[in-house]
Amino acid sequence: MSLTAAQARKIALSFDGAFERHSQGGPEIRIGDDYFVRIGTREPDTVQFKLDSFEERDAMIAAEPHLFYITDHWKSYKGLLARLSALDAKTMRALLKQRLAVLEAQKVSRKKKAR
Repeated sequence: MSLTAAQARKIALSFDGAFERHSQGGPEIRIGDDYFVRIGTREPDTVQFKLDSFEERDAMIAAEPHLFYITDHWKSYKGLLARLSALDAKTMRALLKQRLAVLEAQKVSRKKKAR
């Protein structure tokens, strides 16, 4: 079942420490100082996810082109866009959990470097 922007926002904000701010024309959800997800910011009716690699992004687009895509603007970013009309809550939560794991690993790494 597809999501609305309001439903996607509610899912993103359900993660511990998540808060919303306005960025680039739409809502951006952050955890601490880190970008978590954007909803409908540059492309209407989309969710922008940040990923770890171009290879991961390209594989996801190839596997589910009805759901994931990029525009020319996003070609140089390690992220992808998801169509809200094709995105379900389970997939969104899974992608956000993956992003949260990356943020937590980065936080540990920053603490080690600060020592």
